[in-house]
Amino acid sequence: MKTIVKIKEFGITRLNNAEYTNFSTRVLTLVEQAGTLEPDGGSALGIEAEVQEEYETLLGTMNDIVAQSRISDRTAELADVDKQRDDLVVYLFNSIRNKKSSPVAAEKSAATSLYNVLKSYVGCYRSPSQQETVQICGLLTDARKAENAPNVETLALTNILTELETANEEYASLTEQRTEERAASRLDESKTVRLRMDELYDYIATVAFVQSVAHPTDATATFVTNLNALIDEMNALYNQRIAQAKRKKPEPEV
Repeated sequence: MKTIVKIKEFGITRLNNAEYTNFSTRVLTLVEQAGTLEPDGGSALGIEAEVQEEYETLLGTMNDIVAQSRISDRTAELADVDKQRDDLVVYLFNSIRNKKSSPVAAEKSAATSLYNVLKSYVGCYRSPSQQETVQICGLLTDARKAENAPNVETLALTNILTELETANEEYASLTEQRTEERAASRLDESKTVRLRMDELYDYIATVAFVQSVAHPTDATATFVTNLNALIDEMNALYNQRIAQAKRKKPEPEV
């Protein structure tokens, strides 16, 4: 009686998208490495060309889902709000600079003092968006400190600071919404793609196993052996990730 090596069971659905895509990529590589049969050129594993092609196409979609940053409807809104806060920052510093040359002593003194406090934020509107959000928060905090309040009032900048705060908070909120929407969009799409890929993987593994029993060759034996090794590796990596996540989880307070 010959020895039959079965393909190991694998909980593919528990993998995250990156792990799933990595596993599927390597499965496809094993299928390609198995080669074809002569003279008809069919798969050595008995897998139809259209099945392999569909699997490869869906894998490309999964790669896009994992790696690509998708354009959100929030992008236009973010651009408008970003310009608004940029304009407010520029207007704020132009106002302060102009008052530094004011013939009114109180305005000149207030402008000079406030400029010295805020000058590190002069070019904040040129910073990457998330850095700009943080820097504007710092600008507002410094401008509103008790010792600077009289200068802000003398220069009539209260309304500008209020509008800047509103725009900055709106930008931060829109950024968060866009992140959530992107995540939800990717999740919905990946669920659909993965359901079909799960079916195709099960078909590929089943057909390859049947071929290895009914028409055993070096190619089928190598595929089964290497797929089982890949499954062992993926299980180990998954268990390692889960263990690391548990270690990072804070202990409950007693």
